[in-house]
Amino acid sequence: MEPKVAVCSRSFSQNKILRKELIKQFPNTKFNDAGISLNGDSLVEFLKGMERAVLALEYLTEEVIQQLPELKVVGKYGVGLDKLDLHAMSKSNIKLGWTAGVNSIAVAELTIALALDIVRKVSESQAVVAGGEWTQVKGQQLSSLKVGVVGYGHVGSKVSRLFKAFGSDVVSYDIKGLEQEMENDGVTPSSWKKIVEECDLITVHVPYHKQNHHLISDKVMSSMKPGSYILNTARGGLIDEFSLLQHLESGHIHAAGLDVFEIEPPKNNALVGRSDVVVTSHIGGSSKEAILAMGRAAIAGLSDFTDPLDYL
Repeated sequence: MEPKVAVCSRSFSQNKILRKELIKQFPNTKFNDAGISLNGDSLVEFLKGMERAVLALEYLTEEVIQQLPELKVVGKYGVGLDKLDLHAMSKSNIKLGWTAGVNSIAVAELTIALALDIVRKVSESQAVVAGGEWTQVKGQQLSSLKVGVVGYGHVGSKVSRLFKAFGSDVVSYDIKGLEQEMENDGVTPSSWKKIVEECDLITVHVPYHKQNHHLISDKVMSSMKPGSYILNTARGGLIDEFSLLQHLESGHIHAAGLDVFEIEPPKNNALVGRSDVVVTSHIGGSSKEAILAMGRAAIAGLSDFTDPLDYL
């Protein structure tokens, strides 16, 4: 009997190539063709009776797991594990197949796109022209900025190299050290404190967990250089959004580029719509190439898996 597989991800379900490749290996597969966001009761209903699942942004909580006794394997579509209760999965003997860094190039490129936009004021200038005016909006050059990259993993290292190509002075900090890797890329190892106090632009590339909730806090932003920039293409929750708004309104933070929010979609979020904030809808890993890479990694994870705690 072929194992029953459920694909929760909407972008995976919409991809003809990934569907064909998955069905070839697992013919007894159902997809999220309704295109709905699955969480809580709707996720339980979708996964009932399924032995294996492809999960993306869905929350696999202990409460959900307890209602899915048949579930044995999860193939992770995407790079973050913060929405999976790894301890509860291990306790229930649910295995996990996951490959880190498969969408890192796409996220790194979006980071640079947001940096160029907020520093050169591309979207702001577009709004001026669309409003019927023809005023030159003056920005800065990436080459004139000291850039602090927080986290030197798959994405942070690529982001650093891209900023270097623009001529930026790039420094980085990683909790794991990685000084040699930084130096090999021509990046100067730094401390968290120095990055906060000395950099013109700070970009965050770390996983989200409770310990670094609001890593970029009000206190941190108060210590940043006046007129500095903030980028977040990693995870919502890493930045205190209320404090960011206050610092933008005061002018202490000049502009921000955000691909992620603490609550998505960001309904009634005052950051959205500001001329000094460029937002995208969590598209960091949404290039055609990254979708295929993430999907194929998730398919592989349905057959090549381990205990979730091995990823901690």
